[in-house]
Amino acid sequence: MGFSNAVNNLSSNLRIGINNFLKNFKPSYSVNAITYFVIPGVPLKKKITAYRFGRGEFVEAKFFFDKALEKTKELGFVPVELQLIQGKEKLIDNQKLGPVDMVKSTIKN
Repeated sequence: MGFSNAVNNLSSNLRIGINNFLKNFKPSYSVNAITYFVIPGVPLKKKITAYRFGRGEFVEAKFFFDKALEKTKELGFVPVELQLIQGKEKLIDNQKLGPVDMVKSTIKN
């Protein structure tokens, strides 16, 4: 009984060690929330808020992205663009709420 527990513990420790080692090679993720401010008589502006997640945390980033999208729809913030990004620039998912394309075409920044 003691030998089987030792083998199970060694197996578990090896699995954890290998997963931690492989995690270093996985990409990081981020969720960008871009809010466009449209006020009559004032130049159009945008604000980018980035929420960063660690390496290999795709599930957490996707969950946050989905919750942010749901909450933004619920509160009625428009125009807003939400982006789920892998690494530094690979766009995985992009959701636009409101006339984002029209507003982006008028912003000079």
